[in-house]
Amino acid sequence: MKKLWQIRLDRKKAVSGKKSQINPKSKEEGQPQSTLVKLPGIDGKELESSMQTASQALNTTHTITGKRLEHEDKPGIRVGTNIIGEPIRLRVQSYQDSFAKLLAEFQTRSALHTEISVGRLLELNKSMGENLDLDDLPYASNAGLHTGKQCLLGTRVEVLDEIVDWINNDDDDCPRLFWLAGPAGMGKSAIAHSIGLRFKSIKRLGSFFCFDKNSVERRDKIFSTIARDLASLDPQIKHELAKIIKDEISLRHTTDLQLQWEKFISEPLCAISEVSTGPILIVIDGLDESGDPISRRELLKILEKEISSLPINIRFLITSRPEHDILLTFKNSQSHIRSKMMNNIPETETNRDIFTYFKTTLKGESFGNAELKQLVDLSQGLFQWAYLASEFLTGLGNGAGSTISERYEDLISTQHIESIEDPLDAMYNQILSSLFDLKSPRVMSRFRSVIGSIVAASEPLSLNELIALRGENVSLSGRETDIKVVIQYMGSLLSGIDDPSSPIHPLHLSFREYLLDHNRSREFCIDPTHCHQDFALGCLRTMMEELRFNICDISNSHIRNIDDKSLSKRVSFLISSQLSYSSRHWARHVSSTVFDPLVAGKVEEFLHHGFLLWLEVLSLLRAVSGAAKSMSSLISWCLGKESHQTLCDFVVDGKRFVQLFGGAIADSAPHVYLSALPFCPQESIIYKHFISQFPRTLQIASEPIYDWPLGWRRIAMRNVEYMSFSHGGQYLAVTNRYEGIVRVLDPETLMTLWTVALSDGLNYGIRAVRFSTGDKSLVFVRIKSIYSFDIQTGSLTILYTRPDFHFHNEILSQDAEFVAFCYNHDTGSELTVCNLGTREEIINIHVEGKRTLYYGFSNTDKGSFVAYLGMDIGVKIWDVETGVLLQLFPIGPQLPDSLKEYRYKLQRFMLTPNGKQIVLKGNNHSYLWSYQDNSLITIEGTCLSITPDGSVIIQMDNSILLRDKNGTELHCPTTNNTFSNALSKDGNRLAISDHEHLDILELDGWRSYARRDIHGPKSTPSPWSKNVSPDGRYFLVKSTESGYYEIRDVRLGQPVREFPGSVNSLDYHRPTPSRVFSPMSRYLGYVSDEHTVNLYNISSGIMKEFPFGDGGVDGKYIAFSQDEMLMATLDLSQGTIHMWSIDSSQIVDTLTIPSHPESTDCSKFKVSPTLRYFAYAPQYENISLFNRSRPIPLDFLTGTPDCEDFIFSADEEYIIISSRSKVFYFNLITGKHRAVTLQEVPKHLYLYERFIFSTSNSDIRLSESGCYRVGTNQEGRGCHIWDASSGRLLHSIFLDYPDTSIAGFIPSESYQYLFTSTRSNTRVLRLDSEEDWICFSSNEQHSLRSLPCRSSATLRSDGWVITQNDELLFWVPQDYHRRLHVPKLKYIIGMKATELDLSSFAHGQSWTSCKHGSNPNP
Repeated sequence: MKKLWQIRLDRKKAVSGKKSQINPKSKEEGQPQSTLVKLPGIDGKELESSMQTASQALNTTHTITGKRLEHEDKPGIRVGTNIIGEPIRLRVQSYQDSFAKLLAEFQTRSALHTEISVGRLLELNKSMGENLDLDDLPYASNAGLHTGKQCLLGTRVEVLDEIVDWINNDDDDCPRLFWLAGPAGMGKSAIAHSIGLRFKSIKRLGSFFCFDKNSVERRDKIFSTIARDLASLDPQIKHELAKIIKDEISLRHTTDLQLQWEKFISEPLCAISEVSTGPILIVIDGLDESGDPISRRELLKILEKEISSLPINIRFLITSRPEHDILLTFKNSQSHIRSKMMNNIPETETNRDIFTYFKTTLKGESFGNAELKQLVDLSQGLFQWAYLASEFLTGLGNGAGSTISERYEDLISTQHIESIEDPLDAMYNQILSSLFDLKSPRVMSRFRSVIGSIVAASEPLSLNELIALRGENVSLSGRETDIKVVIQYMGSLLSGIDDPSSPIHPLHLSFREYLLDHNRSREFCIDPTHCHQDFALGCLRTMMEELRFNICDISNSHIRNIDDKSLSKRVSFLISSQLSYSSRHWARHVSSTVFDPLVAGKVEEFLHHGFLLWLEVLSLLRAVSGAAKSMSSLISWCLGKESHQTLCDFVVDGKRFVQLFGGAIADSAPHVYLSALPFCPQESIIYKHFISQFPRTLQIASEPIYDWPLGWRRIAMRNVEYMSFSHGGQYLAVTNRYEGIVRVLDPETLMTLWTVALSDGLNYGIRAVRFSTGDKSLVFVRIKSIYSFDIQTGSLTILYTRPDFHFHNEILSQDAEFVAFCYNHDTGSELTVCNLGTREEIINIHVEGKRTLYYGFSNTDKGSFVAYLGMDIGVKIWDVETGVLLQLFPIGPQLPDSLKEYRYKLQRFMLTPNGKQIVLKGNNHSYLWSYQDNSLITIEGTCLSITPDGSVIIQMDNSILLRDKNGTELHCPTTNNTFSNALSKDGNRLAISDHEHLDILELDGWRSYARRDIHGPKSTPSPWSKNVSPDGRYFLVKSTESGYYEIRDVRLGQPVREFPGSVNSLDYHRPTPSRVFSPMSRYLGYVSDEHTVNLYNISSGIMKEFPFGDGGVDGKYIAFSQDEMLMATLDLSQGTIHMWSIDSSQIVDTLTIPSHPESTDCSKFKVSPTLRYFAYAPQYENISLFNRSRPIPLDFLTGTPDCEDFIFSADEEYIIISSRSKVFYFNLITGKHRAVTLQEVPKHLYLYERFIFSTSNSDIRLSESGCYRVGTNQEGRGCHIWDASSGRLLHSIFLDYPDTSIAGFIPSESYQYLFTSTRSNTRVLRLDSEEDWICFSSNEQHSLRSLPCRSSATLRSDGWVITQNDELLFWVPQDYHRRLHVPKLKYIIGMKATELDLSSFAHGQSWTSCKHGSNPNP
C-alpha cells in the first residue's frame, strides 16, 4: 500500500480543486451529506470517530510537504507550485477514489477493510477509557519550541527546502537522521526551530528537544520527554506507551538511556507501524550541549545504531557543533545518517540571507545597500553576529545619547580595528563596552557579580531565584533593582530578562564561552569562583529557612513516592524553586570555593539542623542519587582541616548514611525517618544526634550493629568475571563471562555510564580488561583479538590478533600497554608477551609438556614481567620493554612439600604491588611467597588482593578480612564466596562479585572506623545444616569453627549430641546421600575419609565402623531400611550395592548396578522400606531405578532432565518423583504413572523476579512421606511448598539471600517445620503457626498492633518489608537480612537473630507522630 504521506501535492490544484470531491459540502449547511449506518457491534460514535480519523489522514496529504495552506501569503514559506506533474495527480486521484470507496462501504454495511486499518482505530477507541496518565514520566521543562528563534521569513530557503524534501522522501534507502552541523553563530538552531514550527502547524512534529549547556541533566529525560510529546501527538502511541509502563514502576524513572529508548520510543512506534501514516519528525537541537564526550556517549551510540530500526516514516533532525566525538559517530554511519555542514553552504546564499535579514530588521533606517553590504561582509557568515549587530544598531541594547548612524560608525570602526579577532568576540566587546563603563569600579563590580552569578549557576535561574539566593550574602545587594540595572539592557545577549519568573541564561553558548575566556573577553572576563561562595551561603540560608518536616504533607508512609498521584503537584507548590535549586546544588557551590571557616561553620550548622530534612526533599525531587556525590565533594573540601574535624566526621557519616539508605529514601520520603535512622549504627554521629527527635520509630531489641557496614554499595549483576578500576578511580569496567560486552560503571553510584558491545553473535565473554594510562582508552581481550576502545571518541580498534588459536589465561599490564597469554599444543606450552603499541611479540617462551603457566606484570616496576613456570623451572623475570631475561630464581629445596604439591590446586596467580612476592591462591589457603629468598607465609583463606600499604584482603567463610602488616584484622560479613574482584589503584575501594551481585567496599572508611576503636559483634564462622531426620526429631549441624558435628533437637534448637569427626565428609553445600539419619532417628550414618561408614547411635553415643573399601568418600552413599535393621551402601566407583546387617556389621547381600554410570557424583540414593527397590540419580543424568534382579525403565521421564528428588511410598507401591513443574507417581507393580502439575507460583511471589534464571541453583525436595513438594525459586530467595498429590501451592516464604537451599521439611499432625540452610546459618521456621500480630521478635510484646489482627508481613529481597496488601512497612539493610527474626521464625543457628520492637512504631497514616512533638495526620 502506498503511504499517504509519500505523495507530494500541488497546493493550489490538489487542495482547492479536489478537496470538495472527497468531502462534498451541503449548499445550505456546509455539512457532510453522508449518512452513517450503524454496523453490528460498532457504536455510531465510534464509527464517526473512525471516519473523522480517516478524513484527517486524507487532509494530511494536502499539507504534509511542509507547505501549509495557512502560509500561502507568507514569504518565509516556499510553496511548490510547479513541481507536480500528471503522474502525481493520478496518484492523488487514486487516493481520492479509495476514500470515496471507504465511505460507500460504511454506508452499505461492508466489512471494515480500509487502507488505514480502521479496525485498529476502533479497538483503540474502545480502550480510551483506560487511565493513560503519563504525567509520571519525567519531562524536561523549557526544552521545546520557541517561536522567536525561527529564521526570518525569506532566509535559509534552500536549506529549509532541502530538509523538507528529505523528510518527505519516500525512497526505501532514504537516511532516517539528518545531521546539521556548523560552528557557533551560523543559525543551526534557527533552522531547527523553523522546521519544527512548520511541521507542528500540520501536526507532524513528534517532539522538539533542545539541549542547554546549563541544564545537562536534560539528557537523562530526553527519551521520556520525546515519548510524552509523541503520545500527545497520536493517541495510538499514547495507548502503546501506557501499556508498556503501566505495571513497570521503576521503568518510569529509569536513567538508563538504552532502556528508555527501547521502552519509550522503539516499542511504541514499532507497535503502530502498520497503521501509522504521515511522517513524524523529531528534532534534537544543540546535541553538543548535552554534556561532555563521555557523558553523551550512550546517547550518541543510540542515535547511531538504533534509529534505523524505527518505522520508515520516523525522521530525526539533529543540530550540533561538529565536536570530534559527534563527527566521528555520525560520519562513520552514513547508511542511515545524512550530514550537512553549514560552512559548506555557498557563501553567496549565506550573504544573501544575511543581507535580507539586515534589510528587514533595519527597515525604515537610513541605510543603503552599500552600508548593508558592509555589515554583511563584517558578519563573516555568522547569523548570530548579524542578530547582535542589528540589536546594537537599533538601540535595543543601549541607544541613549547616540544616533543610529553614530552607532553604525562605531561598529564599523571597532570591527575593522579588531578584525583579527573572532567576529563574535569583537561584537560582544562592542556591545558590552557600550553598556558598561569600564572606568567605573562600581559598575564593573556589579557586572561581574550579577553576570558571574548567572554563569556560575548550576542551572539557569530566574530573577526571583537570583534575588532569593544572592540576598545578604553578596557585597552588592541582591535586591531586584540592583540585578535589573545590569541585565535590563542585555536583551541581545541574555534571555528571560523581562519576566522575573523566567530562567535567565545566555542566548547563545558562544557568549558564555566568551565570558569565561580571559584572552577573549579581557576586562569583561568572569571568574565564577568568586560567585560560588555567595551561592553557597545563599543556598544554606535558604535551606535553613525553608526546610521542614513532612514538607509536602505526605499522608501515608505505606506508599512509594511514585504511587502518590498528587505528590508531583504538591512538590511544585510547596517546594520553592530556590529551595529545589539549593537542595540539589549547595554542595557543588561549597566545594567549588576555597576552604573558608565562615562557610564551614554554616555547613556544620546546616547539617546538624537539617541533614534528614534535606534528604527528605531530595527524595521528593527524585534527586537522592546526587547526595552521595555531594558528601564526597564535601569530604574533599574539608579533609585535613583539623580545626573542623567534627564537620569532616559528620560528612563522612553522612556519605555512609546515603550510600546505605539512599535506595529506600528514594523510594519513599518518610522512610528517611522510619527506616534509615533506626537502622543507623548506634555509634554513628547521625544516630546519636537525631534519634532522640524521633522516639516513635522501630527499635532494635537485640544487640544492634554498632559500626557502618564496609561502605557497601550493591547492585544485582550476574556472572561478572573480570573487573578493573580506572587509574583515576572514576570508572569501573566489568565483563560477563558469557557476553561480549564491557560495562563501565560509576563506582560511586553503580550506575552504568556506557557499554561497549561486540555484536558478532559469538557466545564468548570478555576475558581481561584494563584502562590505559590517563584513562584515555579501555583495552580488553576476547577470543583471538585484543581491542582498544577510545573513551573520548568512541572508536573501537583491534590492537592485536592471532587468528590461529584462542588466547588462554590472558592478562594485561596495569597501563594496558602489554598483554601476556599462553596456549598449549602437542609439544608443550607457549607463553607470549606482546607490546600492544608496536604489535610486536617481545617474549616467547616454550615449556615442555602441557602445563598451566602462571605469570603477571609488576605494578610498580613498569619494566618487569614475572612468570612462575613450575617447580622444576622456577621464577623468571624479563624486561618487558626489550624481552631480555633479567633473573632466574629456582625453587629451593627448603620449601615445604605442601607448596610443591600445591601447584595441582592452584586457582590463581597474583603479584604483590611491588612485584617481589607471588600470591598462590586455592580454595581454602593461600601462600605469600617471596621467590627471591624462598620464604613462605601461609594465609588461611583465599587472598583476594594486596593493598599498596601491604595489607592483605582475605576471603574466609562468610567474611572479608583486611589484615594489615601488624596482624590486625578487620571483618566485613558477605553473602557468598567471591567470584572476581578488583582493587582501586589507591587501595581504597574493593569491588567484589559473586555469581549474583556486584559490591563496592570502601576500605578507607573501614580503616577510619577501626582507628576510632568502635567495635560491634564480629562475624564468625557459622554452622549450617543440610540434614534433617525423617521423623522430624533431629537435624545435623556442621560447625566450621570447631570441626565438630552437632545433633540438635528440632523443637528446642539445642544440641543433643556433639562428636568429633572428619569435617571434609560433611563439607558439601548441597545435600548428598553420604550422610543420613535412619528412618526412626536411631542412627546417623556418614562416609568418612578413612574409607569407612561410621554409624553413630544417637541415644547411646556409640560409634560403629563398617569397612567400605579404598578410594575415599567419592562415589559412596548410604540408605537404611525402614525397620533400621539393614543398611545399603552404594559404591559408584565399583558399581556395587552392599547390604549390611547393622547388628552384626556384616554384608548380607551384594548387587551389581545394572547400568554403571561414568560419573561417581550422585545427588540422591534412596531405597524402598524393605530394600526391595533401589534408585539413585547420577549427576546430570536421569534417575536409575531397579530391583534386585533387573532395571526398571522410566521412559516417561525422557525429556524431563530436571528431576531432582524422589522417594518410595511406605507400601512400596509407588516411587514419587519431583521435577520443577510436576510430581510423577510411578506404580512399581503395574508400570503405569500419573503426573501432577504443580500450581504456578504467582508472579508477585517471585520476589526478585528480575533475576530469575533457569540455573542449577534451585533446590527441590520431597518430604519423607512424599506428601509435600518443597522447592526454592531459581535464585534461591523464595521457598514454595505444594501438596504433592494435588499440586496446590500451600506456602511461599522469602528466604534470607541467594543460594539458600532446603535442609528439610517436617510435616506432622501437630506442627510443620521448614529448615533452610546457607553457608552462614540454619534457619528453622514453623509454618503451621498463626500469629495474631506482625512480629519480628521472639517477644510478643514487640508486636505491631496498629494493623488489623492476622495481618502478615514479608521481607523482600530489595529490603522492603511489605504487608499482604503490598504496603511498605519499613526497609531493612542488607547486613540485617541474614539475621533478621522474621515472622514464623522459630530460631536461627549460627548467629544471634536481630529482633525488632515494633510496639511504638508509627507508620501509615500516623507516621508523622514518629517525630517528637508532632501530631499524626488527620
